Amino acid sequence: MIDRKRDVIDVLDHAAVMVRDLHASAMAYRRLGFSLTPISQHSGALKSGDEVVQWGCGNYCIMLQKGYLELLGVIDDNLYDNKIPQFLERYEGIHILAFGCMDCSAAAEHLAEQGFGVNGVHFLARSLDTPFGERRAEFNLARLPPEEMPEGRVLAIQHLTPQYLWQDRYLTHSNGAIALDEIVVCVEEPITVVRRYEKYFGKPASEEFNSWNFTLRQGNFVITTPATLLKKFDINPPTTPYAAAIKIKTQGLKTTRRILEKNNVVYTEKKYGLQVAAAEAAGANIIFTE
Repeated sequence: MIDRKRDVIDVLDHAAVMVRDLHASAMAYRRLGFSLTPISQHSGALKSGDEVVQWGCGNYCIMLQKGYLELLGVIDDNLYDNKIPQFLERYEGIHILAFGCMDCSAAAEHLAEQGFGVNGVHFLARSLDTPFGERRAEFNLARLPPEEMPEGRVLAIQHLTPQYLWQDRYLTHSNGAIALDEIVVCVEEPITVVRRYEKYFGKPASEEFNSWNFTLRQGNFVITTPATLLKKFDINPPTTPYAAAIKIKTQGLKTTRRILEKNNVVYTEKKYGLQVAAAEAAGANIIFTE
């Protein structure tokens, strides 16, 4: 019997921006006023239940008080590349949509009951420097096949060692960023996609002006159309489906504006916040709000 409190997927945990040049992308995000963790190389099981091996991809993370961003790229061409080149063939930008849960095994079982093709729980780990020396951050993931969730690599994540990831020294950002507030995804057939995510989250979406919003316990997930994306955000999707934008909540836009201007970052003043175009942020449209 599944514990229905433990199988719920109800947190906007993180978004990963897949990039062609990891170090150049890190510099770009520092220009935006973010503090980044040191680079970390991944390791994990290639199949559910397999032994853990080192992978050829690595990341920088932008840790926020709520949620985080990940810059992800290949750093060793001789090892497993986590299929990053295949995603980059479509576009450089947001490709991983990660939602938090309390118990990944329970969430995977519930997703299977809902008809999703989840293939077990995958273990992922990476070494991190901490004030106590090197430690290993560990995660359980429940991934869905790309043919079922073409909007990105959609996964449920359970953090096994959050204390190593959310270190106080990485939580302060000169742009005032404090939370991953929202991800906006653009699709051609929104009703079909919304119904699928209603099964995934176990809750209905609210609709307003051709956009459908899932208000999660932490953060929001928005599905919209190409026309609405262009009209509301002035973003012309290069393809669909397209993970178009990330909203970052700040302590105040005055601070954010000062940092962007100091670093000569091009941005647009919008009624909903400060919008940084994808060209400035390794393919991801970043919207700062307060």
